[in-house]
Amino acid sequence: MTSTPHNPIIPGFAPDPSICLIDGTYFLVNSSFHLFPGLPIYISDDLISWKHIGNAINRPSQVSLARATTFLSRWDDGTTMVATGGLYAPTIRHSQGITYIICTNVIHGPSNISGDERSEQFIIHTSDIRSGNWSDPIVFPFPGIDPSLLFDDDGRIYVQLCKTGPRFQIYNLEIDIATGNMIKEPTLIWEGWKKGYTEGPHIYKKDGWYYLLCAEGGTFSYHMLSIARSRKVWGPYESYENNPLYTVHNTTRYVQNTGHGDLFQDKSGRWWVVMLGIRKRQGRSIMGRETFLTAVNWPDNSWPTINPIIADSDVGATPNVPPIGPLSSAPWVYLRDAKLDRYQFRGNIIMLQASSVELTSPEESVTFVGQRQRKLNASASVTLHRPQSCTQVRAGLVLYKDEHRFLSMEYDFDSQQVVFSGLNKAKSLSQKDTQSLQVQDTLSFRIDYTETSLGFSFRQAEMPWSSFCTVDTALLTDYDFTGPVIGVFALGNGNEVEFSDFEIDV
Repeated sequence: MTSTPHNPIIPGFAPDPSICLIDGTYFLVNSSFHLFPGLPIYISDDLISWKHIGNAINRPSQVSLARATTFLSRWDDGTTMVATGGLYAPTIRHSQGITYIICTNVIHGPSNISGDERSEQFIIHTSDIRSGNWSDPIVFPFPGIDPSLLFDDDGRIYVQLCKTGPRFQIYNLEIDIATGNMIKEPTLIWEGWKKGYTEGPHIYKKDGWYYLLCAEGGTFSYHMLSIARSRKVWGPYESYENNPLYTVHNTTRYVQNTGHGDLFQDKSGRWWVVMLGIRKRQGRSIMGRETFLTAVNWPDNSWPTINPIIADSDVGATPNVPPIGPLSSAPWVYLRDAKLDRYQFRGNIIMLQASSVELTSPEESVTFVGQRQRKLNASASVTLHRPQSCTQVRAGLVLYKDEHRFLSMEYDFDSQQVVFSGLNKAKSLSQKDTQSLQVQDTLSFRIDYTETSLGFSFRQAEMPWSSFCTVDTALLTDYDFTGPVIGVFALGNGNEVEFSDFEIDV
């Protein structure tokens, strides 16, 4: 690759990247938490232009996300961590014609209180990654998160993962990849450099060494990459004397919270790393955690060094990166275990079967479908059609993060009002504004978004847009795992609700 990558290479709700090179093409996967389909797959021939080709979890029978709820954990300083369950950091690897993804499904308990959760590790595979035909998961028990795979030269296959709480430590085990059965029991191999939230492990074999790359410090302002190495896969691992390998803590750089990375070589053998980070300006990071790329210098028999991440706006360019692919290739996403028979797509028409489940529901299936916000400065819009049966129908457009945090604009056909609702329980935000309006046939909604503000407006037919509400993006910036998804929703008693001309990032 000779050109400079546009950072972030995968913008908007794209955390925990893992990457591998298969037959001259780069394949990258991200975590997806409460969204279905899950584990989005992106491809690139040059590390510059990326396309979203599908999702590894694409059948409801593969994994249940019913308990991918969101915990609110209050810290001593008064701030709140927003922790969503579901599909955590995956790892993608390729061996002998088969592509594997190993991942964790974090299953929250019925109390919806932090600490009431369990985790399942699973492996899926495919012989043709472009086909989207992924296997059912092989589930194996081990408490922890962030599993990784190492296919060693002798044919043995190892899993590294983080055993969580109260201490985060890295374990290694040997498995049978076909069955998930353990061949050698989990063994502690590293506690980390800072010994604080050591997670996201990957092992790379180079120059006779096993290099162990980890994330540390938690996924927020203290986030970092650290590294250790050993002559044996089971250790002991020697920590790099110049750790952390990469961090932007205590800097004023635009890209913050960097960590959780995956090292790889390009087609010419040059080393790179993908890692998560956030674009943060004046305390705001509305897009959540995204995927960044930067070059690595890794001399023989030595330690790697990572070049600073440069985002587009750092060099004076527009922060709107090139699109990941045409809108038609950007997949629709639902919440948790969606009831897919409620949705119909015909050309530019979206038909929803309204349900009584509110957007605030932590676990039931909300009638909602949307797409990830990819651009910082753009707009999303849709037109709502008056249903034949209007009784108890509410429907509209929403920017959604989780059941505790969303901004919605809807029309209530019973009260004949346009209603704006703003909710963020992590910041004690609860806002509702209404405006009376008699809708004849159609009503259009629009959200105009920038890095600092979100503007909501509506209009009937081809009349001018009426500004309804403007929200500071700081009100939806939190210590969280997810990012914004913009979509349509319908509430009612099974009514058919029609939307048309949904557009995003225009």
